[in-house]
Formats: sequence, structure tokens, C-alpha cells
Amino acid sequence: MAKTTCPTCGGRGAVANAKTGSPELCPNCQGQTTVSLGTADLPFWYPFVTPANALPVLLANGTGGAAVVIDNDSDFLWDRIVASSTGLFNVFLTDKFSARPLMPSQAVPINGENIAGTAQLPFWLPKPYLIRRTSTVTALFTDRSGAGNTIQFCLVGYKVA
Repeated sequence: MAKTTCPTCGGRGAVANAKTGSPELCPNCQGQTTVSLGTADLPFWYPFVTPANALPVLLANGTGGAAVVIDNDSDFLWDRIVASSTGLFNVFLTDKFSARPLMPSQAVPINGENIAGTAQLPFWLPKPYLIRRTSTVTALFTDRSGAGNTIQFCLVGYKVA
């Protein structure tokens, strides 16, 4: 496999901590400055969207559902989560292909800040998760901000041949 400069740290081997600004080991390359990628793999972002093909917009303390449908052209190797929102939220994810919840309980969803990182410092899954082509992953979002909340929650990884 070919090696390329790590896109997360730009080949520096470290990234700035989002809260303190202090350097920390790059979560992508583990300080090696390069990463190996299959030459046929395509970096890809799948945002969760509503049935109207829009970002989830929640009313104050409201809930709303959204989904990602994996394209038919290839499987998706999910390895990162990024999100942005106008307020705090909870999320509960389910892989509909396997009918498998990706979290312990819908009664206790995970806080958005505990599961998603930023585009600059994404949350890396401890082990990449393969999602088959045409599969659906659903999300149930709950607002915690007490105000309107627009959420962009993305699964990030690679379309694999």
C-alpha cells in the first residue's frame, strides 16, 4: 500500500488539543506522520439527513430522526465522527442492516460532545466499522439546549472497492 502524508496532522505527528491548544499525539497516524491508504479507497462524508433531505432541525427540547443511506457503488468503512450544532444534543444510532443498536439504550442516548469531534479533531472509532452498500444507519436526536437546534452529524471514512 502507498503511504501518504497524514491528512489530520499534516505530517507533523501531533495536533492541537481543541480545549487547551496543547500538542497531543495525532489520533490518525499515532505520531508516524504518514498513513497507508488503499489506492482505490475514496475518502467520504455521509451527513445524517431527514426524509426531506435536509439537516435535522430540532425545536427546543424536541426530538427528530435522520438517516444515512450508503450509496450503492461501494461499502463504507466508517472510522470517524464529526458534528457541529447550534446547541447541545443527545444521539442514538442504529444500524438497520443488522438491526443492531450502536449504543446501549435508546432510553440513555449519548451526549453529542461525548461521541463526535470537530472537523479539525474528529472522534476516531477504536475499530473501523464496515457498513454495507445500500445499508441505512438511523439517528434519533434530542435537543438539550432549550432552544432551536440545527445539527450536522457526519459519518466519515472511506468508500472501499
